[in-house]
Amino acid sequence: MIQLRDYQEEARESIFAEWGKGIRRTLLVLPTGCGKTIVFAKVTEDCVRQGDRVLILAHRGELLEQAADKIAKSTGLGCATEKAGATCIGSWFRVTAGSVQSMTRDARLGKFESDYFDTIIIDEAHHCISDSYQKVLGHFPEARVLGVTATPDRGDMKNLGSYFESLAYEYTLPKAIRSGHLSRIKALTLPLRLDLSGVGVQSGDFKASDLGTALDPYLHQIAEEMIEHCMSRKTVVFLPLVRTSKKFRDILNEKGFRAAEVELVKLFCNTYKEKF
Repeated sequence: MIQLRDYQEEARESIFAEWGKGIRRTLLVLPTGCGKTIVFAKVTEDCVRQGDRVLILAHRGELLEQAADKIAKSTGLGCATEKAGATCIGSWFRVTAGSVQSMTRDARLGKFESDYFDTIIIDEAHHCISDSYQKVLGHFPEARVLGVTATPDRGDMKNLGSYFESLAYEYTLPKAIRSGHLSRIKALTLPLRLDLSGVGVQSGDFKASDLGTALDPYLHQIAEEMIEHCMSRKTVVFLPLVRTSKKFRDILNEKGFRAAEVELVKLFCNTYKEKF
C-alpha cells in the first residue's frame, strides 16, 4: 500500500476536519504532480470504512480510469462504473467512477435515489460550476462533496466559492518546489503572436477542436523555434488534437528531428523528439 507524504496526510486530515465541522462542500488544491489522485483515493478508503457509498465524478473517461486504477492499487478497493452501457446499480462495490456526461442524462440519473451516494469526489473540480455537474450534484443534495483541482481559477472567471463552502487544504507550487517534491521551473517564452479570437470556451477551458485549428498556421514557426532550443534535448510537445499532433510530427521530421506521435488514452497527443 502507498504511504502518503506529509502534506498529503495533512490534506487528508483537513478534508475530514472540514466535514466534521458540518461543512459539506470543500475543496482540495494540489499542483500537478503532487498526488491529487492518491489523496482522494485514501479519502475514498476512509469513507468506505465509514460505510459510505462514494461517487468519483469526472468529465473524461481517462480520469475515471486513472482514479479507479489508483484506488485499486493504493487501497485494494474495486470500482463500479457509471458510463455508457455500464452501471453501478446492483453492484456490491461501494465506490463508483461516473462520467458526468452519462450521469446527467435524465433516464440514468432518475434511477438513483437522492441519498444513494454519501460522498461525491469531483476530479478537476474547476469544471463543476457547469450546468451538467450542477445537475448531478443537485440530485444528491445531502452528499458530502470534495472537489480536487490543480487550477482553481477558471478561464470564464466564475468563482468556485459560489459552490464550495471552504478550502480544506492548498499546497502551493512554490512550496512543492522548495520541498523538493517538484522540479524547479525554467520557462522560455517564444515570440509568437497567436490569434485565439475564434476559439470557443467550454467549462472554463478552450475548446480543443477550435484550438487545434487555430494552431495550424503556427506549427512551422513553432518548429523553427524548436530547432534553436530543442535540437539537443529530448522534448515532449502536448497538442490538443490527434490530427494536429500528426501534422506537427511530420513537420518536425521534415526539419531533421526524429519525431513520433503518441496518443495517451486519447487524452493528450504527444509529439516527442530524440536526436540521433
